[in-house]
Amino acid sequence: MMMAAASPVFAVPVAAKAAGLALALLTLGGCLVRKEAVTVAFDAAEHAPWQAKGTARIDGEGFLRRPNAFLARCSGGIVYLLPDTTYFREFLRIRKSGVYVENDPAGREAFAKGARQTQCNMNGRFYFEELPAGKWHVALRISYEGEAWRDQSSLLAEIETKPGEVSKAILSNPNRI
Repeated sequence: MMMAAASPVFAVPVAAKAAGLALALLTLGGCLVRKEAVTVAFDAAEHAPWQAKGTARIDGEGFLRRPNAFLARCSGGIVYLLPDTTYFREFLRIRKSGVYVENDPAGREAFAKGARQTQCNMNGRFYFEELPAGKWHVALRISYEGEAWRDQSSLLAEIETKPGEVSKAILSNPNRI
């Protein structure tokens, strides 16, 4: 009795499906969100000077220039003001590296204790008032869509406040992280 040889016609689609599945898994593996925990403990004493009431103010604006040359503004977006402390420098180091910060209850609590926040108006402008003198980090996100593109960017700027003075913060394309 003669046995039929395996047909290469059927072997190719099976091999192609297996290769396609392997490629899909490798591609999806690259899409997993990488996270890193902040390893520096939140120190309330270190943050105390930034929690005090002061006479400084920050006036700012957040926008991005889109590919079609129109502006995407921070309208309605949340703006965070982070003190220049050991905890927040570590937090921002992680974000600048392209990794997300681990979102655990202790981290959320530390962030809430140290960060101030406000909201951009319809023109993308924001302000923080009654601030003590010190070095700060201003952070916000802007997203926009078009027919052929969409983007969601985090923007970050360093700013220093001085008693009785208004400091300006403009966050735009060069401030992307």
